Order: sequence, then C-alpha cells, then structure tokens
Amino acid sequence: MKRFLTVVLLALSLIACKRAEPNFNGIWLWSKFMNDVDLDEFAAKDIKNIILHEVSFERHGVDSTLAFVKGAHDRGMKVHIWFQAFYKDGKWINPVDDSLNRYKQEYFDEVIERAVQYVNYGVDGIHLDYIRFGGTAWKHNPSEEITATGCVTEFCRQISEATKKVNPKIILSAALMPEPDSEYWYGQDPAQMGQYIDILMPMIYFHCDSYRKGGEEWAVKVANHFATKGAPAKVWAGMTTYYDTDTTKVVPMTAEQIRHDCELFTGTQAEGIVLFRYGLGELPDLHGLWD
Repeated sequence: MKRFLTVVLLALSLIACKRAEPNFNGIWLWSKFMNDVDLDEFAAKDIKNIILHEVSFERHGVDSTLAFVKGAHDRGMKVHIWFQAFYKDGKWINPVDDSLNRYKQEYFDEVIERAVQYVNYGVDGIHLDYIRFGGTAWKHNPSEEITATGCVTEFCRQISEATKKVNPKIILSAALMPEPDSEYWYGQDPAQMGQYIDILMPMIYFHCDSYRKGGEEWAVKVANHFATKGAPAKVWAGMTTYYDTDTTKVVPMTAEQIRHDCELFTGTQAEGIVLFRYGLGELPDLHGLWD
C-alpha cells in the first residue's frame, strides 16, 4: 500500500511539474490592435506571450496599456514590449560613427533609456526588432576594433546590463534575419548576441517571397542553425500567419494551416514559436504543441 501511494504521489508531482513548465507560444501584436484582443481567447488557445509594440503607450496612453498588461498577467500571460532598435521615423539608423571610428553611444543611451522605462513599468520582457543594419553592415567596419557586428553585440551587452540591473528576471529577446551569413549583411552574429539576449527569434518566414523556394526543409535548417550557434540563448521560431503571394498581396492562413507550421518547428531544436502577426490569419489552438 505504501509503495502504491508513493507511485501515485510521484505521478502527481510529475504532472504538477509539467503544468509549471514555461509556455513558449507567442504572438506579435501591433499597437492598433491592442484593444481588439480578447485575452480570454488567447488563454483558451494557449498563447501566453504577447509581444506588444511600444507605440501602444503613445496611442492608448500609459494607464490603458498597463491595464492591458495587468489583464494579461491576471490570465497567466507575459507581455514583452517590442520596439525598433536601429530604426527611427521610417529610416535606418547607422549606429557606427565611421568617420570617428566609434559606436554612437549617445544613440545607444537613448534607446536603452526607453527600455529601462518599460522595465520599470513592470512588463515581462523587452523585444528588440531592427537590431541590425539594413543589409549594409559590410560598409561600416572602420577598423578591427569598431565593426558593424561588434556594434550590434555591444548594444546587446549594454541593454542587457541596464535592464537586468532594474529587474534581473526581465526577458530580453531579439528578432533576427534568417540568413546564415547575417553577420556580413546585418551585423547579427547569433553566437555573440546569444551571450546577452535570452531568446533569439529568427524570422523564418518561409511562406514569403524571399524565402519561399527553401520551403519547410529550409525552415527546419534555419531553426536548428540558430539554436546551435546562438546558445546559451533559446530560440523561438518566428513564423507568418499568412502567405505572401507577391509583393503586394497577402493571404491570411487558417488556424489549421498555422498549427501545421507550428508543429513543423517542434521537430527542431527551437523551444518556442512566435506568430507574425495578430490581425492576419486565424488564431490556432496551441494546446499540447510541445508535448
């Protein structure tokens, strides 16, 4: 009888541990859709990480945005604030001062100050988009000491240090271009970034024009590449909720189609998925995805 009770208690303990595991299903949310979101639906479909664009604070106000964050927290969700690092007012920012052979520390400080403010608001994560050069990184290597790749890495180091000083548990994530040679074009070296960023999110948009030829086989290889090279950072695979049929038209996907793509990444070394984006495509039920 004692042995039977021990087995039962062990089984219950394992179930409890399983339930306590972090949920790595996420979705990118533009600010204009914040008030359209049904958080109960997100919870019902096991979408537990919301990557909310920072413009929400301006569009809806700080109080309303923080009320949304609290509503998410009440349902067991995390909210990550999403903003562009090296992109401002519709233009790329070159964070390397090529003529003076230095990184633009004053611009670093401006962006990091915003991130620290959001951490003080009590959000769960900071998500860095456009943490790269716009395909011109190779032009901005004025010396061996000052390089485009070094610039991206140094920014990651500084923002990690500043935000984790406020909240050691803050989750830092970054959107990465999916090309293996991203150092040359974008200054993104996952091996270096992974030392400071908790979650790398390569944008594996294999239904879009630029990457369609690679298909699912390419998508799997990309996920494994970043998971291997980016350690100790975790990798969540970024994927679209639509088909890009040409340069001007997108076709929203059904919940079943999106779920199929999600399952594709569960067979890789990626540990999570992120849907791009809310407002395009149906919301899939992601329960049991990582079982």
